[in-house]
Formats: sequence, structure tokens, C-alpha cells
Amino acid sequence: MDMIKQILAGFRGDLPDGSSTAQAIDRGAGAEEIATCATTEGLHALAGALFEALEEQAAGLQPESDTHVAGALEERLREFRAQLPADSETARAIDRQASIEEISEAAQQEGLSSLATLLFEAEQEAARD
Repeated sequence: MDMIKQILAGFRGDLPDGSSTAQAIDRGAGAEEIATCATTEGLHALAGALFEALEEQAAGLQPESDTHVAGALEERLREFRAQLPADSETARAIDRQASIEEISEAAQQEGLSSLATLLFEAEQEAARD
């Protein structure tokens, strides 16, 4: 699965069906349109991830099938953290720089499937390297 499809799959589960971003994903719109919808709806982590993947593809830095996420993991964790309330276990785990596994477990328990998916992909990449 290419990076953009992975990003969309990871975020889709957290979006309400009525959002324009979810509707764009469901109808198979292009990544640019989805990123625009996400920006309009204040979904900055999704929009940023899509814009980053599009830029990397355009620059030839990342082929369609590349699934590397670990390099951008720290930045994405900061983006997610900014959206979490202070009393969130996931936020606390990020703040204390816990292991990927611990942050992922907290994210799963709190229903943050897009973050859990991102962390799972990073764990898989680390295991391959």
C-alpha cells in the first residue's frame, strides 16, 4: 500500500462520516482535495501528512510504494500531541518520551486509531531495519 493510502486508512477511522474529509476519502478523491478538506476542517495532522507525502513523491524522494514513517515520527507525534488534552494517557506518554509501544498502547486504549496505526507502521519499519 502506498504512503498516501496508508495515511488515509490510518485517519479515516477517526473521522465522522458527515465530515467533508471523510466523504472525500470515501469517494476516492485525490490527495490534494482531501488535504484541502482536512485543512478546512482543522485536521492539521492529516493535511500535513498528506502534503508531506505529496511533496516527497513530487521530488522523487519517495516512490509510491515506500512506507517509511519513522523519519517523520517525532514531528507527527508533536502534531498529535498538540491536539490531545493534557489529561490524556497518550499525551502523558508522549510528554515523557515513552517507547513507541507504550504510546501506541495508550493510543489504542483511548481510541486514537490513526496514531496507533502510525506508531505500528514505525514499529514495523524499525523491525525491518
